[in-house]
Formats: sequence, C-alpha cells, structure tokens
Amino acid sequence: MRRGRYFRNLTILLVLAAGSLFALTRVLASPIHWLWGLPLFYLTYLAWNAFAFAHPRRLRHWPQRESLFANAENVRFTSRDGVQLYAWYLPGTNRAAIVLAHTLGGSGLLMQAHAEFLRDAGYTVLLLDLRAHGRSQGNTSTYGVLEAQDVAAAVDYLLARGDIDADKIGVLGVSLGAQAAWRGALQSQAIRALVLEGLGPADIQDRLRPLSVQEQGNGLRRLRHKILYPLALFDQWLFNFFCGQRPTPVTADIGNIAPRPILFIACGPREIEMNRRFCAAAQESGVLWELPKARHAAGLLHEPETYAHRVLAFFDEALKV
Repeated sequence: MRRGRYFRNLTILLVLAAGSLFALTRVLASPIHWLWGLPLFYLTYLAWNAFAFAHPRRLRHWPQRESLFANAENVRFTSRDGVQLYAWYLPGTNRAAIVLAHTLGGSGLLMQAHAEFLRDAGYTVLLLDLRAHGRSQGNTSTYGVLEAQDVAAAVDYLLARGDIDADKIGVLGVSLGAQAAWRGALQSQAIRALVLEGLGPADIQDRLRPLSVQEQGNGLRRLRHKILYPLALFDQWLFNFFCGQRPTPVTADIGNIAPRPILFIACGPREIEMNRRFCAAAQESGVLWELPKARHAAGLLHEPETYAHRVLAFFDEALKV
C-alpha cells in the first residue's frame, strides 16, 4: 500500500485541481458559482498541503564542508520496520554520540552547522536521512510516527558499532526531526537526552487548546473556536488519510519520556505558546529556551554562539560528558 498510497493521493490531488480549474471558469462567467467554487478551492488547498507533507520533494545533493566530512563514513542500515536508511557518520573523541534529524523536505546534509559544533566538542555525530528524504527509501512522510523507528534504528546502529558508550546517546531534531526524535525516545530507552527545536502540534488537541474560564465569557472567542474546530478537525483527518497514520498528541505522550531530560527550543510567539504546553506536559524533564524574534527552525542562524553553547552545555550535563 505504501507505493499505492502515493498514486492514490496524487490522483485525488489532480482530480481536485482539475475541478478547481473548471470552477474558476464558471466563477469568471457568473459570481453565483462562488457558492460552490470557494469550498472546492479551499479543499484543493488543503489537499495540496497534505500531499506536500506526506510526499515531500527529495533533497539528494547539498554542498559538503570538506573539513567536516574529511573522516566521515557514508553508512546505511535498516529501520525497525524494514525501510533502508542512509546517514553520514562523523567520528568523535569522547565516546558520546548525537543523532541529528532534519526538517521536512530536508536531509542529513542540511544539519551540517549543528554537526560542526558538536563534532568540534568531541561528539560523534550521525546525520540521518529520514524515510522519504534524501537517499533513504520510502515515499511517505508521517510527521514523526514512523520516522520514530528511523531514529530508534539509528541508535541501534550506534550501539552495534561498539565505539559509543550505551548511556551517552542523544538526539537533536528540528521540526519534523523533533517529532521523530521524541517519538523515537518512546521506542528506545538508549536515547538519554533530547533537544527538540521547532516542535509543532501533531493533533487537533495540540493545535486548539481549550478555552480558559475568562475566554469562555468572550462571545467572539467562543464563536471563533467553534468555527476553527471543525475546519482543523477536517484538515487533520485529511492529513492522516494522505499519510496513512494518526499521530497522537504531543501533550498526551511526551511525559512518558521522563525522567530523561528534554531541551525545547521555540522560535516565534506561536511556537513559544505551544512549546510552553509541551514543556509542562514533559513534567520535570523539560526545559524551554524561547527565541521570540527567530523564525521557525532557524534558532542556530539567529543566535549561533548562544545556540551552540546552550546545546553543548545541555548534552554535556545530560550525558555526563
């Protein structure tokens, strides 16, 4: 069904696109057709977003820093559900290792800036291509649900090498990589510390928080919540249909990682608001670093020196390096 899902989703998208083009011709002929054309346009927009998330474009090639890849190994191994994965292995000196998990539509090579400061500090680094990304197999991205098995398999690979201490493995994930990282930690107790940057909502419970007592007295906010809820519910169902999985809410499961420490990095007001809830759900394990002026997944670009210092200090303490 994995290959068939791609063609099924593509067929649905093309049919909706063709319908939207027809609706556009009718709307231009008579404004009354907006009554049915507008919902069709919106449905096509949602389907395009769902398709782009479930089947991202591959980034197979990216310039490599010669100094960073001088001693690198191009490795491959199998995910826990049988998908063949590729990664770059950068050896370190302190018998501790960090798995790097990238954003949607990226690859391990996009994590070179993160790998550089970690490798310079002595850490072994594994730059992983998640499924349906880079050189790895698969054609469907599942917003971290099945990618969790990729992260767990990466940890299995590090343990099998024998040159990494079993209690000194951490994971740094950005956006999609953050979803894969924390879900992977639920599957592998060998992951001892997590840095999650740009962690977003995985379910409608994460996206639309319940109204507070004060907000329930505000009629406008109540009305807005009632309008947004069914739209968000349908959007979530459509995404689940396209990717073939149903992600559980972050707030429901992330507390199960305790007592292993988690550093949340949130960029921008909306992301900060969500990650405050995620950090609270992580109980005593969570620590939140807020970057109000940074863009999504751009914490390292926004404050490179502080970012490297905080992440290294976190891993050094958590992994007892």
